[in-house]
Amino acid sequence: MPKYPCRKCGRPLIKNGRNERGKQRWACMSEWSRGRRTFCSTTTNPTSPTRKPGNASVENAVPERTLKRSRRYIVTCAQNATPVHLKFWKTLLVAARHLKAELVVTPLRYKNPTSTWTKSQENEETWDARVMPYLYAQRFRLNSNLTLLADIKVQPTAVEPLSGFQGMTSNESCILGHTKMQLLSVPTPGHKMAKILTTTGACTRANYTDTKAGATGAFHHSLAALLVEIDGTYFSIRQLHANKSTGEFTDLDTTFTTRGVRKAKRPLAVVGGDMHVDFRCRKTEQARFGRRGLVTTLRPRHFVYHDLLDAYAVNGHHVGNPFNAVAKRMTGRDDARAEMLRAIEYVQKMTPAGCKAVVVGSNHDDMLRRWIIREDWRDDPTNAEFYLETALAMVRATRMTSTGTEYPSPLPYWGEKLAPGIKWLRGESFTLAGIELSLHGDRGPNGTRGSIRNLRRIGPKVVLGHSHSPGISEGAYQTGTGTELRAEYTGPVGSWLNADVVIHADGKRQLIIFVDGRYRL
Repeated sequence: MPKYPCRKCGRPLIKNGRNERGKQRWACMSEWSRGRRTFCSTTTNPTSPTRKPGNASVENAVPERTLKRSRRYIVTCAQNATPVHLKFWKTLLVAARHLKAELVVTPLRYKNPTSTWTKSQENEETWDARVMPYLYAQRFRLNSNLTLLADIKVQPTAVEPLSGFQGMTSNESCILGHTKMQLLSVPTPGHKMAKILTTTGACTRANYTDTKAGATGAFHHSLAALLVEIDGTYFSIRQLHANKSTGEFTDLDTTFTTRGVRKAKRPLAVVGGDMHVDFRCRKTEQARFGRRGLVTTLRPRHFVYHDLLDAYAVNGHHVGNPFNAVAKRMTGRDDARAEMLRAIEYVQKMTPAGCKAVVVGSNHDDMLRRWIIREDWRDDPTNAEFYLETALAMVRATRMTSTGTEYPSPLPYWGEKLAPGIKWLRGESFTLAGIELSLHGDRGPNGTRGSIRNLRRIGPKVVLGHSHSPGISEGAYQTGTGTELRAEYTGPVGSWLNADVVIHADGKRQLIIFVDGRYRL
């Protein structure tokens, strides 16, 4: 019988039964602990070459590393006993040099109980040799508001990797290494910015078992990293999603490749956070449309508006509240036609030349329709004429179909009449790069109330608005808001953030969060 050496200690391996697939298992049980033998190592492939440092394969143990203070960090994770995606890794090194960023790789272990090689892997604390100089497995405060949780290892097959971490690190936002990209906005007291929890994506290839958990883990495996920028107490986080064939990725207006950097192609779209024109945040507006703003810099082919109209003049939640009525009358905010015209003129004014404006049907826009159905024009002299004109147009276009009554929504009706150059969505699909952009997020499957959780698995990838709280969950990205972060109805605790979503020319998405009027540092 041939003798095979243990990879760790060099002693001969002995047969140790067979695994679930009938394959011979070999073990080294040369160590004693508490009066009984324990495994030094196990394997089903004793002839594989011993892995040594520097052979571009793997090394043992996570080395101690002192993480330098830097203005920029690129953070990703690596799964044990798994090779890196070579082209993506080369591109990460190019980006780190170009941006003068500290490259950080957090280690992950895969201990799926359904795996036939779990025991072997438990004794093989190894990572690709290329990542070894960059591995970091400790907790590190990037600044006073952001912490890297590199000391925590979450199973790569976890469906909700951020579950249970909402209260960790107190009010500080945090980054957790994981192969699945996810982002949550956690509510905080009114005087503080909402807390961000996010995972990183991975630089290693998908390596999972042929089980249900393994298959879903492989499906959601993100070849990605985070670019973190630090400026005092401020921080910015952006996702870097790689092309699986070339390893390239784009950050804002720059594309990084294995050979260098180049100017990025025009994005397919920027999807704006809920606009609510009369209550828009001026700092965010400047950071989006102003000089060196996001839209001005990237020159997207489309800009997508959610909740363009606030409909404050006819807000159904104000019915019966005399103080709202007094405030609106004193400021002219009770004029529904004037508010609608301001919203339409805003799109015409702010959308740059060469960029197509797309307005998604949203719940606040729909307040005009609900107002027409709910109210009596005789009780509202200010809006009587606009009410009657709108109602007449709706009556003339009402018809019975095979699925029930159909009639127009007021905002698209007036928008097409007054601004025909704008694309007004009336519930039809609108996709770019296979990403569905027509869903606001207020309505879910089969008439249920919408959320990122029940719209993330509808088939195509989606970009949503509505919640004012940005998020990433599986195939869904959700924007934030374009308003101030507190409103008359939000209460003392909130998770709102100013945030847009960029869809790059290659179809990859970036969630851009504005902090005090800044989207990059």
